[in-house]
Amino acid sequence: MATQEREACFSVGLRKKDYLGLISFGIFVIIVGIVFVANPDLVSDFSSWIEQMTDKQHLIRPVEGLIKAAVLFFGLIGLSDFFKAGIRLWIAEARRQVLGDILSGVALVLFAYLIHLYGSNVLTWQMVLATEAIVVGLLVVLYSIVRYVFSK
Repeated sequence: MATQEREACFSVGLRKKDYLGLISFGIFVIIVGIVFVANPDLVSDFSSWIEQMTDKQHLIRPVEGLIKAAVLFFGLIGLSDFFKAGIRLWIAEARRQVLGDILSGVALVLFAYLIHLYGSNVLTWQMVLATEAIVVGLLVVLYSIVRYVFSK
């Protein structure tokens, strides 16, 4: 009996091709490539930043190249979530996940913008993290409410 419940719960035996997963992976690889093309010194900048923090035993502001790479990475990942939402709507499959894609896109694009503000010395890293945590919490609450209201 327990085996039958598990099979039904986890859809064992039902294989479905996950084209959107492949598309998402391909987009992720493209974004990583774009970030490395935009900052060819990314690995050395990151290594240098880690070494400096290790030597000084406290958090040090990253170099401008790392900040710009982070803005680009999180911004493009957020935009890719909007793209995934559009694909889900277009193929009329997994419509329930469209809202999740849109809200995660909002959170990631906002994070990119907050990192940009950090790079412009408008916000501290503490304010970036606090603001993003508040926004993500609000988006999770919104997502839960919408899912509850429309589940009926």
